Amino acid sequence: MSTFYDLMFEVSNEDRVRILQQLRDEPCTYSDLSRRLDITTQEVSRHVKRLTDSGLTGRRSDGLLELTPFGALLLRQLSTLRFTSRHRGYFTEHALEGLPDRFLVRMGELGESALIADVMVAIHRVQRVIEESEEYLLNINMSYFSSGFEAIRSAFDREVKGYFLHGGGLRLPAEMMEDRMRVFPDGYIERIKGAGVYMERLLDVPLILYMSEKEVALVCFPGLDGVFDFRGFASKDAATRQWCLELFHYYWEKGKPVM
Repeated sequence: MSTFYDLMFEVSNEDRVRILQQLRDEPCTYSDLSRRLDITTQEVSRHVKRLTDSGLTGRRSDGLLELTPFGALLLRQLSTLRFTSRHRGYFTEHALEGLPDRFLVRMGELGESALIADVMVAIHRVQRVIEESEEYLLNINMSYFSSGFEAIRSAFDREVKGYFLHGGGLRLPAEMMEDRMRVFPDGYIERIKGAGVYMERLLDVPLILYMSEKEVALVCFPGLDGVFDFRGFASKDAATRQWCLELFHYYWEKGKPVM
């Protein structure tokens, strides 16, 4: 029986992983795989033998090659390693120590997200997501930016529910106070809180997340110095949204209401 390290060796080969991916989509013949992957049938045969000896592939009664349940499971688990490897530069410069293991092992679900490396693009995406929201806005630690106040007010006025989770150190910069008071006059926040439109809780969380029911505008992690540089990931993909939604609720349940 293959050991863990033997198994890792088998999936360290790009052609063998490509064979697994093809068989995930549908059973194939040796010639099908040779044509689709542009490798010889002899190479396909050699790789398939190794995969079969490791329990990852098998042969159906009609002769077609297929993934075993074990092979399908392993291929799904490789998605997280593939995602982190693709963005190794980002994860070399950002700390994820505070992220629960249950979400770390599922980071492959972010596979269809795009890396946003420009802070102005990140802010633009957040504002657009606010403007297009219809049901809810979820916010963890997103800093205040005065150009978004009007969009947030409009979202609240159309009864988009806002959930804001942040650490105790997050403060509105003095330079933005006048804009804040103009857009959110005295009593407005208290009124929408009372109406159940706006909810706020306190918790120190090691990430920034901003999303609506339609899109993840930004999920990012602190740099090695603990400071956020607003570089992170964004996507409309359903798997990314579900991962971020579950992550938000994980932290939200731990937060303390702001009195």
